[in-house]
Amino acid sequence: MAVPFPCGSVTAYVFAPEGASQRGTVLLVHGWNSEAAFMAAFAAPLREAGFRVVAFDLPAHGASTGRVLNLPLGVASLAAVARAFGPLHAIVTHSFGGAIALAALAGSVPSQPPVSAGRLAMIAAPSSIKQITRRFGAGIGLGRRGQAALERRIHVVAGNPVEAFEGPAQLAAIGVPTLVVHDRQDRELDFRHAEALAAAGSFVDLEETSGFGHRRILQAKPVIESVTRFVGSEER
Repeated sequence: MAVPFPCGSVTAYVFAPEGASQRGTVLLVHGWNSEAAFMAAFAAPLREAGFRVVAFDLPAHGASTGRVLNLPLGVASLAAVARAFGPLHAIVTHSFGGAIALAALAGSVPSQPPVSAGRLAMIAAPSSIKQITRRFGAGIGLGRRGQAALERRIHVVAGNPVEAFEGPAQLAAIGVPTLVVHDRQDRELDFRHAEALAAAGSFVDLEETSGFGHRRILQAKPVIESVTRFVGSEER
């Protein structure tokens, strides 16, 4: 179904729980150059555990409208889906979807009210948008002035400087039970990102994997089982 948000609409997919009972709603958020289908391996186990599962295509991805995706657009679309299907028991993310969820939960985009969720699972998530931005700038050959101009543009578009989107600080402010899963052989986002997120507080559990990389980790049975177990746990 199409869920409208201020810049268009995103396509959401709803998987009802098996049986009569429902333990709550779990939102799946995919990463950059991906789509909701890449999170599909989590849908069946979570349904079997009694949860309604909602996945959606971020703007400019999958069947959703738009030609670009950035952090504020991602936050606005996630907030719209949360309003349509909330309250949210948990959010499960991959890659850039983790940065979007953190900003949404922390209320880091001033134009969007904070989203609420009881638990957060982040798979292969970046810890620092500033690092990602600077790596991007270096990759396209930006000098100091060009990088500064890029970061000023982010400030204008997002309503906050890039420093406001640092993962550990946002996660510490949110303070909900969090699972961080990251692979030692992730070549897109190295393991230091996971270590930085895990340092946000004792409410964060870090789970290390090996051999799955950045994308195959979404199909790894141990990861799927661990995320499902974490989402269904009542421990704080």
